[in-house]
Amino acid sequence: MHCRCFIALTLASAWLGVAQPGRAQGTIAYSQPASPIVLRDEFFGQFYSFDMDGDANSELTFGYDFHFVGVRNENGTRSLSFVNPPPDFYADPQPLPSGFLIGPESGSGQLQWFTSYPPPYNFNNLVTIVNTGTSGAFAGQHAYMGIEFQRASGTHYGWVSLYVDWFAPVAVIDSWAWETRPGVPILAGAVPEPSTCVLLVGGCVLVVWFRRKRNERRG
Repeated sequence: MHCRCFIALTLASAWLGVAQPGRAQGTIAYSQPASPIVLRDEFFGQFYSFDMDGDANSELTFGYDFHFVGVRNENGTRSLSFVNPPPDFYADPQPLPSGFLIGPESGSGQLQWFTSYPPPYNFNNLVTIVNTGTSGAFAGQHAYMGIEFQRASGTHYGWVSLYVDWFAPVAVIDSWAWETRPGVPILAGAVPEPSTCVLLVGGCVLVVWFRRKRNERRG
């Protein structure tokens, strides 16, 4: 019986641990609102303050109107952006694939940690739609935005999952996460690892299931 319990617990650990292969970290704070945050306005502009870590200080401000959705970094926050050199200088957040390493060494070549333009042009472009076409690296993408922000404990890294439409100036935030250890990278899309308690509960459920099946066979 002890052997069967051990096997059941082992299977439970394996089963519960495969939900996010290679993308689970044990020190991640993860958020997923019950309803996605929709950024859309058909008139002359709205703003949405985004508090990534729940400390009442906004890390980002999203601005959006009838033809544009953009983001402004607040309080020392930087986003991983595609920086085009002069004379056509611009720096817009770059959509990152799942598993991309977001950390202090993420900048390479034209992909750099960037803050925001000086006022009044201080919103970085996610999507712009005008009569000549659509622009913005995030346009038509469901991807991750890499974030570097400041807390009392130091510099932290995180991601925001964004869907940005190609045909309309609409963006949707569906989840976000950040690494609670200062200076430690996070993988885009990474979620918290299953806790020990969750694994043990899962193991106990499997033990009960095995016992029930055994009793059914015995009649």
